[in-house]
Amino acid sequence: MKPWSRLAALAALIAASAAAREDSPHPGLEKLKALEGRWVGPAVWDRGGEKGNVQFELSYRVTAAGKAVVETMMPETPGEMITVYHLDGDDLVLVHYCTSGNQPRMKLVSASDPSDLSFRCLGGTNMTEADSHMHSARLRVVDEDHVRGEWSSIKGDVVQWVAEAELERQK
Repeated sequence: MKPWSRLAALAALIAASAAAREDSPHPGLEKLKALEGRWVGPAVWDRGGEKGNVQFELSYRVTAAGKAVVETMMPETPGEMITVYHLDGDDLVLVHYCTSGNQPRMKLVSASDPSDLSFRCLGGTNMTEADSHMHSARLRVVDEDHVRGEWSSIKGDVVQWVAEAELERQK
């Protein structure tokens, strides 16, 4: 085989493996894409012993040719926040754009069940580990019309607040 033929064969192999990877969907990202729409329900929160509840809303939108999912938390309110889920190599990650002005980056830590997506903070921008920031997020897809969400924020090693929501798809 001539050198240029080997080079062409190598290029074809690389292209085929890249295409195969693109065709192999990540189960967690696929589960998130299936959430597209509006979700509403009650949420409870605890901020250092001070507790409360609120009607909570999330919306999901698939973007970037199916390569990312945008979650909008409390849309069209002063507390609106955005989280973008996407793949980083084989890892499902998120970046949360918080009202506190920081952007925690998290990675999926529970990959065995795509209906139970738990993320943990890897760091972020405009923050250090000593700053208050969202440190974990968990979405449990109960069925196609029900989702449970859990979020926590820490400062240093101290939990600042936790929130849980029971959400139903709006049709």
